[in-house]
Amino acid sequence: MLYQKEIDDSVLIQFIILYTLSKVDKAIPYNDMINLVLDNCNINYNDFQVALNNLINTKHVNSFIEGGHNQKYEITQKGLNAGDFFTSNIPIYIREPIDSSIKELFKEERRKHAVRSGITPIRKDEYCAECQLYDDDNTQLLNLSLYAGSREEAERMSRFYRDHYDTIYEKLLASFSETTED
Repeated sequence: MLYQKEIDDSVLIQFIILYTLSKVDKAIPYNDMINLVLDNCNINYNDFQVALNNLINTKHVNSFIEGGHNQKYEITQKGLNAGDFFTSNIPIYIREPIDSSIKELFKEERRKHAVRSGITPIRKDEYCAECQLYDDDNTQLLNLSLYAGSREEAERMSRFYRDHYDTIYEKLLASFSETTED
């Protein structure tokens, strides 16, 4: 939910920008920066732009062009070093919506990196499908090795896992939680 009172404190606006960039942990396009900050905080666009330019001039934020026309922004080491100071000065009711928006923005990217599979040779003309699943913190949730025999079968199993990882994981959990009656 958007904080209703307009934020016009230039220092707080700079803290919010630094906080946002420190949380994304990589360079982001200008449009994403605008969406993350202005959609979650009641900040005047001109005040935002002045704060961003000041952070660039003081070398807390790096600005560069990628691909000939895509303006991107990233926090510098100097900006990260100020992290403890600026984080504690941003109220939680401003940080939480930004965190939520960042999580949503990178949801698909995290999902792509969460599911990993490949094939491993065992012996001559024998292969295994290796399937892994990770959570948002890159903690491994599942590591499954399946003997497949041929390379083609291992590749098929690997593709199937990538396409149906959620169902496979759910069924594995369900099978371990089933109780058997004696």
